Amino acid sequence: MKWKCKSDPVILNLNLKFFISVILFSSLISPDSNSQQIQKDDYKLSFTYPGKKIENTISFYTSKSGYETIEATTGKKIKNIETFLLIINEDTLYPEKISTRGQTTLYYRRKSFSFDLKSKALFRHGERTEPLKKFFAISLSMDRNYCNNRLAFEMMETTNLFSLFYSFCELRINGQSEGIYMVIERPDDWAMKKKDSPLLIRRGYDHNIDKIVTEKSIEKSETKKYCTNYNLIYKCLNKYNGEELYETLSNLLDINSYMKWLAFNFFVRNGDYTDEVYFYFDPGINKFNILPWDYDDLFYPAPHEGNIENKKLLTDKLIFSAEDQLDKKIAADPYLHKIYLNQLGVMLDQLSPEVLRKVFENTYTELYPYYSTNEIIKMSGYDAYKNANIPKLQNDLTSLYQQLRISRDYYLDLLKSK
Repeated sequence: MKWKCKSDPVILNLNLKFFISVILFSSLISPDSNSQQIQKDDYKLSFTYPGKKIENTISFYTSKSGYETIEATTGKKIKNIETFLLIINEDTLYPEKISTRGQTTLYYRRKSFSFDLKSKALFRHGERTEPLKKFFAISLSMDRNYCNNRLAFEMMETTNLFSLFYSFCELRINGQSEGIYMVIERPDDWAMKKKDSPLLIRRGYDHNIDKIVTEKSIEKSETKKYCTNYNLIYKCLNKYNGEELYETLSNLLDINSYMKWLAFNFFVRNGDYTDEVYFYFDPGINKFNILPWDYDDLFYPAPHEGNIENKKLLTDKLIFSAEDQLDKKIAADPYLHKIYLNQLGVMLDQLSPEVLRKVFENTYTELYPYYSTNEIIKMSGYDAYKNANIPKLQNDLTSLYQQLRISRDYYLDLLKSK
């Protein structure tokens, strides 16, 4: 469906202020409280116990001192962990390298890891299996109830914004459970092996190139050319306006996908996304496309940074954050903003009530066997949100589902009005 929407700043501003108060208070509704009686029946979730088992287990053995170092080291990466034995889903494998990774999670007891193997490990996610030689095992130490990334990934799969392999797993070190982890395909491997991309850029703040990965066969001159094209995305923002700007951006970037990603971040109230996106050159369309990353910080009342500027620029724009220059231009340029609202409508239409319910119930079903194993779930005591349990998971999933259902209905009605 192609959405047509004219934005009325007065209507948008008044309705948005009213609705923000609604969704903030809705987070306080408990599934067991009398308040839930005001919700429609189809706003409820079905929490079943289908006998699903733990899908993946990674177990490795290191020296006693090596294990103590992993536990005690804070803020610094361990570049190469001595490994005596590695077993993944009952297969004995041999690592080239195992190291810790991430930034903030390095300060937590449960570290995230990067695995580089000599042969491929086979991982499962429902009916899908994926052989991976290189992958990340993310600790989810800052992911409330371990569900935010999982929820976002399946929703973005539905909207054609994300297709990395991911699946929950248990990580064990020296026979001891380290808790719930998520195995995820590395962005550069996905871009280069599945999309034949020659280059992948991680965008930093102020659209700086925070990280760049290239195919081994790419010459420096070619890399420079791709980086120049990336920088042209931002240079044209001050040179053009309206339709001319849209056409120029479209020649450099799949701007509609970018706008849909921006709309998705608004819908799930992602508190931190400016520097959580990769730009990869897609030879299939001969321009850059995007790959989203890291969805710990969902369902926030406001973005982590740029709050004052956001209040000035975005009160009536239906965009959650204005940290990046491209996002600011999309909000400020009437032609671009109209297309953005169309993409918001398309995204909301793709995330139908049936899809949203399926995403939330799938997430619960996949997490349940980990939550119901005390040795695994007790490790949540080391994480940002502490002491995860099944009632809390059910309560929070229900509340978040209700928020998204209410906001979806609200914004679809709003986009259909003047």
